[in-house]
Amino acid sequence: MQLVVFAALLILPSFLSGELSATFDEVSNECEGSIVDGGTLACEKKGSHYSGYDLQLCIVKCANRKKVKLPDGVCLNGKVKDCTTEDVKRELKKWMLKIKKRSTK
Repeated sequence: MQLVVFAALLILPSFLSGELSATFDEVSNECEGSIVDGGTLACEKKGSHYSGYDLQLCIVKCANRKKVKLPDGVCLNGKVKDCTTEDVKRELKKWMLKIKKRSTK
């Protein structure tokens, strides 16, 4: 019992400061991976962190309520196109690399 209390006391400050409040997203395909990676970088550039994405609105959501639009050619009629096409995969990768390149400058 004392060990459990001791462990809780060691971990509690990390939770309170937000260090362990990271979001874990299960990436199910290559497009999702590019959206998460690019979104993470784009949100960091806006002084926030990645919160998720909305495929209906075709945006990445940042924790500070900022939004990042997904690249042209990826969305059609407000939805992300099917990830099975190479064009969509290529556009998302290009978008992610462009954000990455800008964030290293």
